[in-house]
Amino acid sequence: MKQKLMFVTLLFLAANALGQTRYFPPRAFCSPQETEHCDRWYVPHLAAMKEPSLWELSKNQSDEVYRFLWLRTFNRPVSARLEVAADGSGELIVKVLSGRGGYSPGHLIENRKIKVEKESVDHFLELLGKAGFWDLPTEQEMNGIGCDGAQWIIEAAKNRQYHVVDRWSPDEGPYRKAALFLAINLGGLNPRYNDVY
Repeated sequence: MKQKLMFVTLLFLAANALGQTRYFPPRAFCSPQETEHCDRWYVPHLAAMKEPSLWELSKNQSDEVYRFLWLRTFNRPVSARLEVAADGSGELIVKVLSGRGGYSPGHLIENRKIKVEKESVDHFLELLGKAGFWDLPTEQEMNGIGCDGAQWIIEAAKNRQYHVVDRWSPDEGPYRKAALFLAINLGGLNPRYNDVY
């Protein structure tokens, strides 16, 4: 265990020394192994999208930003990032990669900006509130092993706070509704029914 912890620490120091963007706090996930796994899987997709680190943005008190990263095993990776303005309106940045969420990220094939009315921002925040987002654990204990599903990762930066919640293929509830509201309702993505998993 000590060797693995030392290895993860060395990886973290090496990444910082090379000037690579850190997307998640060193102990965001439950164990060093999970953090290393998520860095190897999630970070290449965010980097290919040229997405900012919300963890770094959280150090600026004026920023309020939410991001849904949708990594479906066999479908194109999607990011929907909502930047909230001082008046409560927002701007949604939707990005899609050419790869597959469970494999190689590929390259950026879609990058759109959409103005979002205050009422829609409020609705999204209401869904997050119903999910108890800020109190949810980052990871959820799973019964058994999931395969060929999707990672639904929602991050938030607000008032110098950062939180990330990672769920595997949620099939109901306000967390799922909040994520899909960003990607589909506001983002205009139109996946086939079978591609929403």
